[in-house]
Amino acid sequence: MNRGGATMGGTRILNGGLALGCCLLVLVSGVTAQTRAEHLTLEDAIELARANNPTFLSTENDRDVASWREREAYGAFLPRVDASGSAAYTKAGTQRIGTLDFGAQGTDWYSSSYNLGLTWTLSGNTIFGVSNARSTRRATEARVDAAEFDLQSRVALQYMAALRARDQVEVAQRQLDRARQNRRIVESRVFSGDAAGTEGTQAEVDLGRAEVGLIQAQRDLRQAKLLLAEQIGVGLDPDVRLVDDFEVFEPTYDVEELVASAVSGHPSLDAFRAQESARRAAARQTATSQYLPTVRVSTGFRGNTLQALNEDFLLESAEDRIQSRREECEFENAVSSGLSSPLPGYPRDCSEHVMTEEMRHEVIASNDVFPFDFTELPFELRLNVSIPVFTGFSRQRQVAQARVDAEDAEHDRRAEELRLRTAVTSAADDLESAYRVLETEERNRALAEEQLQLQQRRYALGAANLLELLDAQTTVTTADQAYLNALYDFHFSLVSLEAAVGRRLPRE
Repeated sequence: MNRGGATMGGTRILNGGLALGCCLLVLVSGVTAQTRAEHLTLEDAIELARANNPTFLSTENDRDVASWREREAYGAFLPRVDASGSAAYTKAGTQRIGTLDFGAQGTDWYSSSYNLGLTWTLSGNTIFGVSNARSTRRATEARVDAAEFDLQSRVALQYMAALRARDQVEVAQRQLDRARQNRRIVESRVFSGDAAGTEGTQAEVDLGRAEVGLIQAQRDLRQAKLLLAEQIGVGLDPDVRLVDDFEVFEPTYDVEELVASAVSGHPSLDAFRAQESARRAAARQTATSQYLPTVRVSTGFRGNTLQALNEDFLLESAEDRIQSRREECEFENAVSSGLSSPLPGYPRDCSEHVMTEEMRHEVIASNDVFPFDFTELPFELRLNVSIPVFTGFSRQRQVAQARVDAEDAEHDRRAEELRLRTAVTSAADDLESAYRVLETEERNRALAEEQLQLQQRRYALGAANLLELLDAQTTVTTADQAYLNALYDFHFSLVSLEAAVGRRLPRE
């Protein structure tokens, strides 16, 4: 009984350990799927996005391919080496192809072979392929840099959107607090008999609307965090706090300097320039290589083996060959003896054509070659020179297409330059306007708050009715919302201006 109990206890422990292990695996999988940081700054969000955003990582993977393409272009100057080997078994029998009979094989065969080939090719693609591959690699790196900057801008915009949603919750909370304060003032007047009961009902309705506004603001904050997590590429803790706050300052940027900075060094424009250079390198390669000859030098080292499995077959074949030579010798002696004047050197001794034991051993030993006792074939060296003469106008079509692609890349680069000029000028104007609007809305909010406090005191003293109080409350709500919109219009405009310029701007 004790042994059985111990076994059952051990089984329970084992099952419990397996269950705990499974739970740990599930927990570890959940942790790796999202970050557990309690605070998140904008720089943290950008770093997480660089490491986890799938779209950016997919673009960044192109670096390796472009680097290997450049190495491949340099490697084209080296000879190509091909090595191959084979082994075969052929069963004895009659060899036929259709109705053709190639005779019977008297034994099974083992065979093997090897081939080591070297080929060196020089053409226009080889010569101009290096510059093309180098330009393509630079274009790929520039495209990845542009994608990284675009990712930073998108993360910054979404981070701002999440901050706006966070501040919207605070605005909604303040509106709810003011609505509760108004309800207490109205209830005190209703309780004292100085106001009708309908005014208390109206205050309750206004409080309910404020509660709905807070619920909606909290929902918008959760959704903004989800969109931020999507941009980052990793899940965020629902309770993560966005801790960055950005100051408001009077923008004094010089628009012409910003435009010049964008034109000279924007990552997106650099990518277009690199793409244009790559297209022109491809056009040079196509236009030149199509008219140059191709030189190909090849050589190889080959060998094979052939071993019969039936040694008696080999001995019989050797004896048949010796017997044929002896019969031939006897025939020639007979012909010479029948002539009036015998041939010089005749008659010959035909007794030497006899299969000896030593010869038998040599035949058996020479058959033991499979699989690596190769018989080398003679060395071979080939030189081939080809010159394209007429290719059915495909050469002209390829050259024209390459030139058109290069011109299209130039047009795309000019279009991007014009877009950036417009974007920088427009974003700078938006930022200046947003700053002026923010100053105005800040004054409006302060005045609206003073007006609400005044109406609350007047209503408490009976000098104002409920409608005037609620109007003041609505004015404050509108002013708070307008100030929040103006504040983040300023921040959004600044991020948009930085995205158009292509770099972070000093915040002074």
